[in-house]
Amino acid sequence: MIVIGDAAHAPSPSSGQGASLSIEDAVVLAKSLRDLPTPQAAFARFEAARRPRVERIIKWAARINNSKAAGPVARMLRDAMLPMILTMTADSKALRQTYDYHIDWDTHTHTPAAA
Repeated sequence: MIVIGDAAHAPSPSSGQGASLSIEDAVVLAKSLRDLPTPQAAFARFEAARRPRVERIIKWAARINNSKAAGPVARMLRDAMLPMILTMTADSKALRQTYDYHIDWDTHTHTPAAA
């Protein structure tokens, strides 16, 4: 048995990433099952492939969620700084890693190297 999607890693609802991560999980799991000889190998490869991205998204979602309830002074500071921050980060590596993610169905999955 394997758990995927929100059952495995539920990001903050305010991040808007739950459905996307679930769909990505399904595609990567399907590729792993298609390309590897045993379910055990497929599950191991799936976990190794998904863990870094999912952990990064979960941390990012938690940061966003924690910053949603700013007090009055923090709101003023945030509102004053936000235009500059958005300009600086609009094409950042972190945003590209989150929103420009692609799973190539035609690329075959390989067994992870033994630890």
